[in-house]
Amino acid sequence: MLTESLHEGRIAPDEIKRQLERLQSSPLFSLSHRYPKFLNYIVNKTLEGHQDDLKERTIGVEAFGRSPDYDLNEDPIVRVTAGEVRKRLAQYYYEAKHQEEVRIELHRGSYIPDFKFFTDENTEQPAEPATIEILPPTVVRALKFERIPALSASFLKRVPPGIFLGLACLGAAAGIRFLMLRPSPIDEFWQPMINTDCPVLISVGSVMALVRTQPSTSGESSIGDHPLYSAPVALADTIAISTLQQVLANHNKATSIQSSVETTFSDLQRGPVILVSGFNNPWTMRLTDPLKFHFIRLEPSVFEIQDRAEPDSKKWAINTLTPFTEMNHDFSLIARIHDPTTDQIIMVSAGIGENGTIAAAEFLSTGKYFKELKDEHQLPRRGQNFEAVIETQIINGRPGPPRAVATYAW
Repeated sequence: MLTESLHEGRIAPDEIKRQLERLQSSPLFSLSHRYPKFLNYIVNKTLEGHQDDLKERTIGVEAFGRSPDYDLNEDPIVRVTAGEVRKRLAQYYYEAKHQEEVRIELHRGSYIPDFKFFTDENTEQPAEPATIEILPPTVVRALKFERIPALSASFLKRVPPGIFLGLACLGAAAGIRFLMLRPSPIDEFWQPMINTDCPVLISVGSVMALVRTQPSTSGESSIGDHPLYSAPVALADTIAISTLQQVLANHNKATSIQSSVETTFSDLQRGPVILVSGFNNPWTMRLTDPLKFHFIRLEPSVFEIQDRAEPDSKKWAINTLTPFTEMNHDFSLIARIHDPTTDQIIMVSAGIGENGTIAAAEFLSTGKYFKELKDEHQLPRRGQNFEAVIETQIINGRPGPPRAVATYAW
């Protein structure tokens, strides 16, 4: 038995399959391996009338190749994937050009998709998502207001003034609520990372990472014989972590912290990741290397953020032979990308020097900088990758306000 919409004959299976193909070819799904596979599995199982098979363990075994006795708590791949697919479906249908297409919806607490036309009876056009999380359609509909037909002048004269006052108050209250719920530019930027089911991993560079890639097992030890210098973290990186954690805490998002030399590829595949620091974080170097703006070491003492469009400009370079007291600026890279190798959202907060890393974290955590990006039409849209080069003036050894000197979205 199919869903109610299909059962009533309102949507043909062929139409749903064509819509499935549209979704799978969109950037929200085509850049991933797991999400289109999950969506394809649950849609076709439903079309075949096998909704009873859409249980977490069955999906894990049949769609993702897990063993029949795998631990659902240790490996929540189905729950995590369903949460991401649910979010991406909402993002897809939010765009005006898709709003009249057949809707494939996945409601919370269920792996059985629902099929409907967005223009079905009792269904209204969607309001813009109103919180940091994408709202379910029922909530969106609750926030949408009916259009009021134009009223004639003679009718208006017959309406008591008190009615107008009441309507004005209601309209003002509705407008205030809409503005309060509308996400700010900084919330829009953080939304892909916040709106996931997994904790955020913060992987921070070790000051030893430039000279070795594995933790040291020798040297002076602390209580319990833990090597003191296995993965030391710079104070500037700790400041950056604290700044970024505050953003996540404001949205009740759990975090974990690891040294980059102890972070494995499997760790990066489990959920969203923030990479802190540049040249002393091997994962930052590796995952940003294909990007337009990326880190490069030109000479033993010259470190640069390079623009692939202008590889010889050296406009964002630092020579470390310059005495620290004479350095008057630093550069950093911030980014938010969907990394195809890990299939996760990656955020980067990394400077050439320590002041650059602090400035990057300040930029990522301060609303006014994202408002400036939006005002200048440089804020990325939902689903877009984004990176920016940040410059900061160094005043008395400390970073000044950060400033975006170049941005790129794709």
